[in-house]
Amino acid sequence: MKPDPKAELIAEFCQSIFELRYKLRRMFQLKLKEAGISVSFEVLEILKLLGNQAGLNQQELSDLLFKDKSSMTYLIDNMVKAGLVTRKEDENDRRNKLIILTPKAQQLKIQLAPLVTDCYLTLAAEVTGIEIKAGIAMLAKMNHSLTEFMI
Repeated sequence: MKPDPKAELIAEFCQSIFELRYKLRRMFQLKLKEAGISVSFEVLEILKLLGNQAGLNQQELSDLLFKDKSSMTYLIDNMVKAGLVTRKEDENDRRNKLIILTPKAQQLKIQLAPLVTDCYLTLAAEVTGIEIKAGIAMLAKMNHSLTEFMI
């Protein structure tokens, strides 16, 4: 059976996404090390999510970052120890603990902002805003086509 050209293109596209994530992670790690900031890429992702939407619980963070529950617990425990987040009881469901950024984390986000901007601008140096928007739209369509497989 002859391979489907569209399927081959999508496979190549997905491989490029994996490669991009790996290289982006590596760039962030190097820039953080150069700046003398000892936080992981995962911590950066959590800081970004909690900065955009305060008071997510661990399950919501796990879902958004595609991490298993034990990995997320480990990350959050370490962030609590570092003074970057606290766990707060959810007023609507006392069994639920919301993860909240501390003032220390807010300061770290301010410190990280120029580094993050520099990394993203480096990543996008050879593409236009129009191309980025088209890529976002295309990925949204592809994600939507897989919605039925998300449980």
